[in-house]
Amino acid sequence: MNQKQIGIILLIVSVILASFVYMVQSENEAYANEYMTKEGTCYLEDGTCLHKENLPLYIFGWAVSGALILFAIYLLFIDKTQQTLAKQHLEVSSALKEAKSKEKEKDEFHAFLSGFNEDEQKVLKAIKEQDGIKQSTLRYRTGISKTSLSLMLKSFEKRKFISRKPSGKTKQVYLRKKF
Repeated sequence: MNQKQIGIILLIVSVILASFVYMVQSENEAYANEYMTKEGTCYLEDGTCLHKENLPLYIFGWAVSGALILFAIYLLFIDKTQQTLAKQHLEVSSALKEAKSKEKEKDEFHAFLSGFNEDEQKVLKAIKEQDGIKQSTLRYRTGISKTSLSLMLKSFEKRKFISRKPSGKTKQVYLRKKF
């Protein structure tokens, strides 16, 4: 049951309660007026006033009815808790999915790297960290000689792990398989 349904039910219950209190109070007023026309006073023989006899009960009934109406209006028009919770739930679930997919990519990439030696792993990690990295930057980042790096990249390119595109006097290096 959602918040609007609860608000509608509370509104109906409060209207029924208010109607009941009104009917009972009207009947007692009619009885008091009838007694006053017969006896000429609203006081009973023991000194109690017919108008004040059930007054606390009426006040309580009206107060409860009013409180229920206010709470129903709050639930129907003001409180947006469920909408906020639903929005937060969607945000959290999408964040979890994203984290899970990144973790999966990380695991796949580490499995992929396990088939290479230490220098090759350094190069592939650097390319993954900065896709489109310039070959000259890659050389400085990994500490591998220019010749060894060039041969290694040529081998990766033959096996279709990377692609290289000319960029001025150097080349940019991209991973072909996205992890």
